[in-house]
Amino acid sequence: MKNIFERYNISLDDEILKRFERYRELLQETNRIHNITAIEDDEKIGVWHFLDSVQIGKSIEPLPKNILDMGSGAGFPSLVLSIIYKESHFTLVDSVSKKTAFLELVKKELSLHNVTILHHHLTEKNSLKKRFDLVLSRAFMKPDAFVKFAQRYKESDGKIVLTLTENQNENFIKNNDISKWEIKTYPFEEKTRYVLISKI
Repeated sequence: MKNIFERYNISLDDEILKRFERYRELLQETNRIHNITAIEDDEKIGVWHFLDSVQIGKSIEPLPKNILDMGSGAGFPSLVLSIIYKESHFTLVDSVSKKTAFLELVKKELSLHNVTILHHHLTEKNSLKKRFDLVLSRAFMKPDAFVKFAQRYKESDGKIVLTLTENQNENFIKNNDISKWEIKTYPFEEKTRYVLISKI
């Protein structure tokens, strides 16, 4: 996996890379029994899950104290980010029990003490009854719907983060007041990925 990050001029220490490798192994082992991710190849997992997650994290630095990841799936990006950003606490929520069971496995295996995992169905009325400094998701729902949904879970001075493809970004810009967003980009597989961070 180290060569993947080197291609993008990202330097990570060996301990982080070692934990990423174990995470990948657990994902592949679990995926043979339960359908956790459609991506199974070593290289593609490294690029589409780990590299993408790290680039999202770098785009939103410095990360705040309390972060909510809605529809966490197999833990991307937040479980990956928890390995790097140890001063932040990540709450990962998913309504699919096999996915939260997998997240608990990785949390235990990698001794991730800055992570809370919830098997829970999020609702528009803030079913967690708690608010966060930052709310993000990689694929919870369509961008416009996610912004409205996430508003109820962020602190009054908190932020919402959108991770978008080129097409999604174009559509979002057409339909929204883009002055309310800070736009970051990063290269990804000969394309451009967009990270939009709401302004307070």
